[in-house]
Amino acid sequence: MIYQLGNIQIDTTQFKVMADGRAISVEPKVFDLIIYLITHRDVVITRDELFSQIWKGRAVSDTTLSNHIKSARKVLGDDGDLQKVIKTVRGRGYQFVGDVVEHSAVTKDSKPIDQQSISNAAKRTPTLLRAPGYLVYAIVTLFLIGLIGIASLKLTEQPAPHILVMPFEISSMEEGNWQPFADQMTREVIRKLSRISSLKVVPATSAFSFNQQTNNDSLEDNLPQVNLVLSAVVNVSGDSKIRITTELSEIEKHKIIWNKAYETTIDNTNFFSVQEDIARSVTNSLKLILGQAEQHALASFPTANLAAYELYVNGQYEASKLNHDALLHAISLFDQAIELDPDFALAYLAKADAYRNVMAYFERPVEVLPEVVTAVNAALSHQGDSAEALSSLGLAYAFAWRWEDAIRTLSAAKALNPRLAQTELGLAIYYSGIGDRKNVLNSITLADKLDPLNVEIADWGHWLLAMVGELEAAKHWSQEKTTLHPKVGMIFSGASMSASLRKEHSEAIRLAQQGILLDPESPYSYLALAQAYGYAGQQEKILDLLKQADQFDSYVCPYEKAINYILLNDIDQAFANLQDAIEARSNCLVFTRQDPRLAPIKEDPRYLILLKRIGLDDQSIVRYSK
Repeated sequence: MIYQLGNIQIDTTQFKVMADGRAISVEPKVFDLIIYLITHRDVVITRDELFSQIWKGRAVSDTTLSNHIKSARKVLGDDGDLQKVIKTVRGRGYQFVGDVVEHSAVTKDSKPIDQQSISNAAKRTPTLLRAPGYLVYAIVTLFLIGLIGIASLKLTEQPAPHILVMPFEISSMEEGNWQPFADQMTREVIRKLSRISSLKVVPATSAFSFNQQTNNDSLEDNLPQVNLVLSAVVNVSGDSKIRITTELSEIEKHKIIWNKAYETTIDNTNFFSVQEDIARSVTNSLKLILGQAEQHALASFPTANLAAYELYVNGQYEASKLNHDALLHAISLFDQAIELDPDFALAYLAKADAYRNVMAYFERPVEVLPEVVTAVNAALSHQGDSAEALSSLGLAYAFAWRWEDAIRTLSAAKALNPRLAQTELGLAIYYSGIGDRKNVLNSITLADKLDPLNVEIADWGHWLLAMVGELEAAKHWSQEKTTLHPKVGMIFSGASMSASLRKEHSEAIRLAQQGILLDPESPYSYLALAQAYGYAGQQEKILDLLKQADQFDSYVCPYEKAINYILLNDIDQAFANLQDAIEARSNCLVFTRQDPRLAPIKEDPRYLILLKRIGLDDQSIVRYSK
């Protein structure tokens, strides 16, 4: 669309403003402001609406808005005294009052481009070019230019730069189809930035807890250590033109300290040359700041096969849903990507992580662990220095109580990269298993600091604290995490356990009931409520809840059933369930040596046999400590 105001043309497809045929320089937010006012010119637009629509709810000052209005008026040949184009309505907001004529955008052949012609053009375009995966690769490459500004801007200032990359926002005619690729763009930028040793970057697991609607207050509450926010909007037109608007904000001073827009047209002939040129410019610009390894990390991409990359992107999107069917679908997509590019190390690693989540929550671990190990080893065979791969494998070993393998692999991961929260979670589980209270506290605290909005850490952290006897710390932890994750049922269900151990029975029942309300198809949530009733002296309610838990198909650790049978004083059945957990290699068994809920059976000879099979008997503990 082209909007004509006298001698001024505003082209929304080219993102340009022309006056008498000359291009006028316009900041991205000013351009967006002008277009929003024009397209809503029949009404007065409030300041709050502009904050919401132009700045996506981000906290900016009234002065910032006033300056952008002033700039918009200047671009359009208006000013605050004349107000012939943009009128200030006192106490209400702004209204576009200029005379506007609308024209369809034209091609080089001067033919209007309408929705149907765009659709027909897409049908004639090669599959690779019209696939979002093709463009997302180019967009990430273009976005690397922004790293120049970030890496050089704050390195010499205090405090040290700690950056949150907001999930990217997409503006496209087919916005829904772009969501997986918007998410992957965010992950790629986080991955690149994380390789720069002088920057601290919020991991993707925490970053995706935020979105473009987040304001500074919630950032300061949930991520107080962050002082910079990097955001981007990607506009995609039907003819492969892309425009990336980037912005770096400083939270404390409530100001934008860097922004830039990039525009290009990507096609089959220039894709790789654009990628190489931009990567080279980044490397050259940062060569005095970054080491060789960091320069290589900025310039490299995970695969040269765009079709494989697109499968990988869709797999990551499916895996992020964290339900059983989606994880299995993700694994299938990763397999297809690997078939196209057998050297695609990140696809192997993503496959391993998907299998690890299947192992942790949905299927018998003994059947899935070999898949995790195989996938991680494949990733390591192509990228032997991958801390992420070693961390994933070490965590899987800890879940499967392969203690010596776990500590060796996790230690190797930490030596390569001491800033991986997943490594610290694995170490905390290892230390909890062997009863090293001090190191449990150190590792889980560091994991939480590195990735404070990670749901897996939120869930396991509470258990780890409770299992080493830190019941008050577990209480404070669960209060914080249920506030941060009010819709995650398993955190509420888990929190009920430590409340029962503290003899806060009403609170335990409330938390467990909330867990069922949030996750009514989780068998564990019913087992948690059964335990809460059992500790409250209402054992008669346990059996009915056990039957309800059994009606679901997804795997649940027999260990938690065993706790309920201990509460029913059915010790034989409890040991039968623990034996089932052994055969399934269930991750719950990592707590067998420390769990206070097992106190009634710890004098039974069968308990000592269990410890030996899990590798947590006294002799094994002595061996690990050497």
